[in-house]
Order: sequence, then C-alpha cells, then structure tokens
Amino acid sequence: MKKRFQADARILKVSTDLGLIFGFAMICKSEDDEFFDSDDDSFTEQGMLEAATEFAMTKRVACDMHARDEDGAPVQDGGVIHHFPLTSEIAKALGIVTPVTGLLVAIKPDNPETLEKARNGEYTGFSIGGSIIESEDA
Repeated sequence: MKKRFQADARILKVSTDLGLIFGFAMICKSEDDEFFDSDDDSFTEQGMLEAATEFAMTKRVACDMHARDEDGAPVQDGGVIHHFPLTSEIAKALGIVTPVTGLLVAIKPDNPETLEKARNGEYTGFSIGGSIIESEDA
C-alpha cells in the first residue's frame, strides 16, 4: 500500500549573495517511508542515483517552473551547479543522520526575478530539465 505524503520537494535555503537556491529536487524517502510527490510519482534511491548521474553528465538544466517551449523542450533559466545524491547508504557512510533522502541541488537562475520569487516564498519548489519515463519495471 502506498503511503501518501502531502509535502513536495521544497526550497530549503536561498542565498541572495551567491544567487543560489538550495533544496531537494527529488525526495526518495521521508521518515524511512517511500515518498510520493504531488504527481503521485516516487523514486527509489537507486533510480534517483542513476538519474542524477545521467543528469549531471548530460543536462544540468534549471527551468522556470516546468516551462516548455512549443516543441516541448525545457525553457532554461540557469542551471544546476551543485548536486548531491543522498541515499540512506551514502548518508550512513558519511555519518549523516537524516529523515529525508533524495537529490539535493543548488541552482543558479539566470533571471533575477526567479531568485526573488524563491526568496520571497512565491516559488517553493524546483524545476529541473528532466523527465520521468513511466515503467512497469519500477
């Protein structure tokens, strides 16, 4: 049975000095339970780790709240400049005790308005240029 959570990945910190927005782009577990986002999607830690590796090697795109152009491609607004896949195993190896695992990121938007919307609370989550591939094998 799926456990439902009301929270989505959230912006955790905004550094106006550095122009960075920090938070989870993807949450895998919360309090040791599988996490489901507002779209009813969930990500295993292994799946997140594989996706984060591919993302870092090929994309690193940040978007303005999932904006897409007429061809369906992400409308880029800066990029993901730091990312850290935090699995239960990685956290344990590093001595980190955390109730949440997932993909921690810092994005640096090109548009100063995006940073301000994150700072003032208008934006509460992330949009990165990735996509979910539906699979029965998950």
